[in-house]
Amino acid sequence: MRQYVPVTDTARPDLSDYELADRYRREDGRVFLSGVQAIARLPIDQIRIDRANGLDTAAFVSGYQGSPVGAFGQEVERAAATVDGLPIIHQPGVNEELGATAVMGSQLATTLDDCKYDGVIGMWYGKAPGLDRASDAIRHGAFAGTAAHGGVVAVIGDDPSAKSSTLPSSSDATMVDLHMPVLFPGDAQEALDLARHAVALSRACGIWAGIKLVTPVADGTGTVDVHPERITPVIPEIEIDGQVYRPQPNGNLITPYTLDAEREFYEIRTGLAREYGVLNRLNRQTVGTRDDWIGIAASGQTYHEVREALKLLGFATDDDLRSAGIRLAQLLMPIPLDRHDVRAFAQGLTDVLIIEEKNPTLELLARDALYDVPDRPRVWGKLDEEGRGLLPFHGLLDAASIAPALRHHLGKRLAERMTPEPEPPAKRDLIPLTVNRAPYFCSGCPHNTSTRNAPGTLVGGGIGCHGMIALMDPDRVGDMVGLTCMGNEGTQWIGMQPFVERDHLVQNLGDGTFFHSGSLAIRAAIAAGVDITYKLLHNGTVAMTGGQDAAGAVDVPEIATMLDAEGVARIIVTSDEPERFKGASFPDAVDIWHRDRFDEAQEILAATKGTTVLIHDQGCAAEKRRARSRGLIAPPGFRVVINERICEGCGDCGDVSNCLSVQPTDTPFGRKTKIHQTSCNFDLSCMKGDCPAFATVTVDPDHRPDRREVPEPPDEFPTPTWLADPDEFTVRLSGIGGTGVVTVSQVIGTAAMLDGFHVRGLDQTGLSQKAGPVTSDVRMSRSEPAASNHALVGGVDCYLAFDMLAGAGDAHLAGASPDRTVVIASVEAIPTGEMVVDPGGKRFPEHEVLRRRLDQSSRAPHNRYLDSGQITRGLFGGSTTANVFVLGVAVQILKNSPPFR
Repeated sequence: MRQYVPVTDTARPDLSDYELADRYRREDGRVFLSGVQAIARLPIDQIRIDRANGLDTAAFVSGYQGSPVGAFGQEVERAAATVDGLPIIHQPGVNEELGATAVMGSQLATTLDDCKYDGVIGMWYGKAPGLDRASDAIRHGAFAGTAAHGGVVAVIGDDPSAKSSTLPSSSDATMVDLHMPVLFPGDAQEALDLARHAVALSRACGIWAGIKLVTPVADGTGTVDVHPERITPVIPEIEIDGQVYRPQPNGNLITPYTLDAEREFYEIRTGLAREYGVLNRLNRQTVGTRDDWIGIAASGQTYHEVREALKLLGFATDDDLRSAGIRLAQLLMPIPLDRHDVRAFAQGLTDVLIIEEKNPTLELLARDALYDVPDRPRVWGKLDEEGRGLLPFHGLLDAASIAPALRHHLGKRLAERMTPEPEPPAKRDLIPLTVNRAPYFCSGCPHNTSTRNAPGTLVGGGIGCHGMIALMDPDRVGDMVGLTCMGNEGTQWIGMQPFVERDHLVQNLGDGTFFHSGSLAIRAAIAAGVDITYKLLHNGTVAMTGGQDAAGAVDVPEIATMLDAEGVARIIVTSDEPERFKGASFPDAVDIWHRDRFDEAQEILAATKGTTVLIHDQGCAAEKRRARSRGLIAPPGFRVVINERICEGCGDCGDVSNCLSVQPTDTPFGRKTKIHQTSCNFDLSCMKGDCPAFATVTVDPDHRPDRREVPEPPDEFPTPTWLADPDEFTVRLSGIGGTGVVTVSQVIGTAAMLDGFHVRGLDQTGLSQKAGPVTSDVRMSRSEPAASNHALVGGVDCYLAFDMLAGAGDAHLAGASPDRTVVIASVEAIPTGEMVVDPGGKRFPEHEVLRRRLDQSSRAPHNRYLDSGQITRGLFGGSTTANVFVLGVAVQILKNSPPFR
């Protein structure tokens, strides 16, 4: 094996032949990864390491998708596909608990004589709610234990700000209760390193090792150094009855064996895990001297936000901290916490400050470890001396929310050394926005039909794209009575119906949830005898988390047969292609109708006593678009167009279709409607109205536009004058979910890495990936990585506003500064879902209103505004590349030389 040489600016490997797949293939050097992708490398890296050490191992990965680890399974498959000959199996779980038990089985395989490998690396993944529901299965797996050459890593996605979850989450307490060490990375590099530690820890202790992956780390990106010898674990040992302890998995989970396993957990396994953290310095002092007076400890991404907050207060370097008497500790494995580590860190201090998100877990552990220490320091955390809140219990901590707490404590001795408390920003005379962009169903989405209800209809929400009805007009989607956790859709009605006058509920349910656990909810409704109609969408994909295939899925005839056998009172199937079920085997009582009769089906089922089900069969529009772009589905030989001279702008087409591609537009002849051709998914619902303005135009789907003559480049280009520091640069991208904002962010990050920059970034999407406002930050530095992976208030150098409405929003503008930020914005006015369904209602803000908001928050003389959609449609026949075009304009920013005229 090659000797490991840390990557430095002077010893950087050649990246001239770098390919995207190298993020998984390369065994040395620097790559560009997200936090999820970093951990997806683990099976490849560990099997390579094992083979170098003479072990023949395999890997088994199972779990259930859910943001922020929704794409984890897909990334594992992509990683495995880049390297031939490695036995890596990804078997998605039908749900989280079944996946956990499958991972448990991967460890028990080595107890059999015919096991083909020395060990199997097990990996389970799921978001925090999945951990909650799988806790019994994981507890059984944890008690069964891990193999000495196997090990289990549980990748747990926490969504502290509930960006893509019903509830904010923090899984620490559950992990503690499951006897699971908590490894808490703060960026992509630490995610890669701690994943390797997790395997070694699990093998040494016979314990499931948990990696807490919060949204800013999972969705965060950065340059990462990779090499098998980057991490060289130190393995703790303990003798039991004269023999060195070696974990042995055991599936005999019954008394008295389980009582022995419980004793082993407390007396052996947990102690070894704690010792592993000590020997490998996973909880370490990063800055400090003997003369320090205050110590600040944090873990995960919070530690990096603390470093950023200290910079805001004037302590930019380690030398600044040492001279101020400030000691820092980074806890990469906060649980189990070694009391001797805590005492060593606190020695000689008068104050210890614990910075952590959500519950004060570390604060209580640190206070307990220091309780009986002579001259113990005061331990501070969530509350100040008067018991008042100092650090928020809710949401995610960032530098801006941490800085006031640090100022409060450090100001006791260091007030004169700190930067003055910033003055409130000068009030900008910004005209308030009358409309905001909100998440919405994709163009051609089957939910545009399946979620429609008569006003006053009582509707149950749940997990999936249909949950967006909570953001929509009740007159269109009904009165929603609340969202349930995944799989419990409709069972809230069992507890409601006896106490209300209305006697019927409509419950939306996706097929992914149905196969996961929702089928049990239907069974519960039947058992309870309530009157309810389930509207079950069969679209063939788990659309909310990346378009994965639903594990355990069956086709519509099988679903109908299952439901009929369960005792559903009546079943109606509606479809955009009912002819495809010709000859299929359905129960006799099942009706199969065209989707045009959807409303009729709803009325019939609502009038039927008991539990009824309407199965709506229509493919996911987003997946159809992807399939067309990849040549898997032939593009249609026509386009839908609207003659604006005939159109009266009544909005009936938008009302009947609910489709984002049916857009109101202002013309010299008044308010009209147009079809946005680039986003159109050929659903044709817009043509159901009786409108003479509609027409279809026959096209050749295989035609390619004539090649345009490329103009000769000039003999020389003007020398640019930098408008920002070229060695320290922050870009913010703001746009509409689903249009490639994250793609451009990845392009910038990868290009910066190839140019020698340290890169850290954050793609903040969540539910907004569905046509809502999204933002991505990319921070680049030649000297050292930025502490935080998102832009600070007023810290953006270049602001790419792919959509002016999203870009002019207060939250996105917070990163801009009149003294620092240059804006490159597209002026194309893309209507929101609210404008589509009600063209006579709110209108898109005037261009000058949005421009004024952007100009007043930036360096207006240098800003550039262009219609990227119109330009790219003229150049390429569609606006798919509009965001990339805006990036190209930004690259050409030249002082006194506008890049576009």
